[in-house]
Amino acid sequence: MKARLTYVLVVWAAVVVLPASGWAQQDPGDAAVDFGVLPTGPLGPPPCFQTTGIGGPNDPCSYLLHHLTPEEVAVGKGGQVTFQVHGGGHGLAIYQVSKTTNREDLGQFLCAGPDPATVADPALHPCNLLAANADARHVIPDGKGDVVIVAETNVTNAHPDNRVWSEPGRLMSMGGHQFLLGGSIPAGPTSNGQLITYRFLKTGRYLVICMNRTHFLNDWMFGFVNVVD
Repeated sequence: MKARLTYVLVVWAAVVVLPASGWAQQDPGDAAVDFGVLPTGPLGPPPCFQTTGIGGPNDPCSYLLHHLTPEEVAVGKGGQVTFQVHGGGHGLAIYQVSKTTNREDLGQFLCAGPDPATVADPALHPCNLLAANADARHVIPDGKGDVVIVAETNVTNAHPDNRVWSEPGRLMSMGGHQFLLGGSIPAGPTSNGQLITYRFLKTGRYLVICMNRTHFLNDWMFGFVNVVD
């Protein structure tokens, strides 16, 4: 009887331990990213605008607002990333890329030269407010050489006029509207403070871009999300 009681206790203990060690799901973790920078004043001395249009589409220093903070985040499989949109004219899209894809190499297919995020003087930004570059066709591969995005030539009144509209492989997009009444409709009527959340269900490396042609192609407005087990 004593031996039988010991056996029953051992089996019961194993059944109790299994859910805690083998079945319980781990918290995948979440992350938050600022999608752009909300200007609170002039972005620098002249030629930055000092009174009106601070950070607007004609401000030669507006490129300083066109980046994600942080530029790289990591979450567990099943985790979500919340992007808080700051400023106007943005649109968000997500693509999966190879694990070897990095910012410097990818940026050379957008605007060849230094990373605009590292350029303090707008005169040294090679594509600053350069419509010819933003409107041109760009074929953008990942680190393995696979084409991820094709930004076709911008044609007036084409859909959507001011967006990098590349559908193959795109996981989601938000803010793909055309210009309306002189302004764009990004992620809603206004974009300041807008929250966009995406849950990543598969491991891998993901490219998050601003679909605004000037922001992405001229100013390298993109970042990465790394999803791990």
